[in-house]
Amino acid sequence: MAISDSFRYQHIDTLPGLIIGEATFTQFSFQPHFHLDYHIGLVTQGVLHQSWKGQKHHLTAGNICLMPPDVVHSGVEQGEDKYHLITFRISPERLQTLFSNSQYTDVHRVLAPNVIDNPLLAKRFLQLKNAFQLEGDTLQQDILLLSSMEELLRASYKTPQPEDNNGLSKQQFLRIRDYCEANLQNKITLDELAKLSGLTRFQFIRYFQKQTGLAPHTWLMRLRLEKACSSLTSSDAMITDIAADNGFYDQSHFNRAFKAAYQVAPSIYRLRN
Repeated sequence: MAISDSFRYQHIDTLPGLIIGEATFTQFSFQPHFHLDYHIGLVTQGVLHQSWKGQKHHLTAGNICLMPPDVVHSGVEQGEDKYHLITFRISPERLQTLFSNSQYTDVHRVLAPNVIDNPLLAKRFLQLKNAFQLEGDTLQQDILLLSSMEELLRASYKTPQPEDNNGLSKQQFLRIRDYCEANLQNKITLDELAKLSGLTRFQFIRYFQKQTGLAPHTWLMRLRLEKACSSLTSSDAMITDIAADNGFYDQSHFNRAFKAAYQVAPSIYRLRN
């Protein structure tokens, strides 16, 4: 649960696939969840304890956290101070485009979750946020974005690790995700997912939770919400249609789930500024 004093999203029209968020919380705890985009979080006030893959990480003011797509994570504040966070949400396609002509090829395969303590990089991301907020010189914005992301990649570039044999294989997971994305508007059953993975229902539940850190139904709800986020910013479709297309049985159900996940209503999230 979260109690926010303020929450704001800014969609960058000149760079589709980039969304900047800024929030101040009085108190909060985020339940395990994942994103379909890369999330770069800059803590500017307060203390956060974040967990992923069974490990706990301590973030204080000036720390940056990189969270790649599909990594399940949770967070809870520590202490009595308000907590202020700036997030840069960047799509995999936008990230790949940024580094298409650099030494950082296949960035998605080698980027791992990371906490970075680098005051100069933190200052650079703060400058980046301010540059986009002022809607000023696009040349300055491009330079700040590329230089910030390159420094972040240097700090986060990891050697690929072997797959964990106790969970789903990468191929099984991608097959399930592709199927769910193609059928979000429909009812998706446990039998269907187990059959796709070639497992019994009991095996599927156990392996899936081992792989993702979430029960299948919880993961599927988050997938529906993440896809709805993308539709809200990339199309002019009515919110009722977006809700239906992503498997929500009515707009009220969609609004409640969306606000619980992102702290604002879908109509507010869609606003350009």
